Amino acid sequence: MTKLTFFILTILALAKSCNSGQSKEQKPVINITTENKFETTEFICDTVYPNKGYKITLTKFDTIVSEFDTTYNTIFTLRKNNQIIFSDSIHNAYQDVRFEDFNGDKVKDILIQNTSSARSNWTYTLYLVNTLNDKLRKIKGFEQIPNPSYLAEYDIIDNYVLSGKNWTGFYKIQGDTIIDFDIYIEDDLSDSSLYEQEHKNAIKRIMKTIKNSH
Repeated sequence: MTKLTFFILTILALAKSCNSGQSKEQKPVINITTENKFETTEFICDTVYPNKGYKITLTKFDTIVSEFDTTYNTIFTLRKNNQIIFSDSIHNAYQDVRFEDFNGDKVKDILIQNTSSARSNWTYTLYLVNTLNDKLRKIKGFEQIPNPSYLAEYDIIDNYVLSGKNWTGFYKIQGDTIIDFDIYIEDDLSDSSLYEQEHKNAIKRIMKTIKNSH
């Protein structure tokens, strides 16, 4: 992920786009209702998943969320033609959803916002979408990756985290869990070409590791 790409995604996230990085025609219709102190956000996904009848609802039962609290406060459901086909209890600071392919199958997956740091390092809960069988697969440990970005060319995930020293890590989905390659590079902002070269070198190391593991 380049720094420019990261900052663009950050701006979109702060604007609470329901579908960061998606073209206008692919954004779902959003409805928000409040009843008996339960806030429900509904995403009608016909433009994201044509002819599937999918609808996402996020029902928040605890609207008081502290910066460091990650306890369950929201019920996430996926409906098909108004029939629930998946439900999960999650932590959700803001009722925000991204739709983006994270496993290279050309089907957009569901990323539900999880937490946000003071410097807008957002984390997400990831569900891989199988539209053929109308199933979701939750990826364990994905919430530990701030600002995730899928590198389709390599079938891996990287990120760009704003910190004392900005840094990038590298990860991969294996089954229903996340592999952390334990490779991190820092960006001191003084020489962007150095960061880009270190990023390329890290990917080369990872590709070699993956090849040798086979």
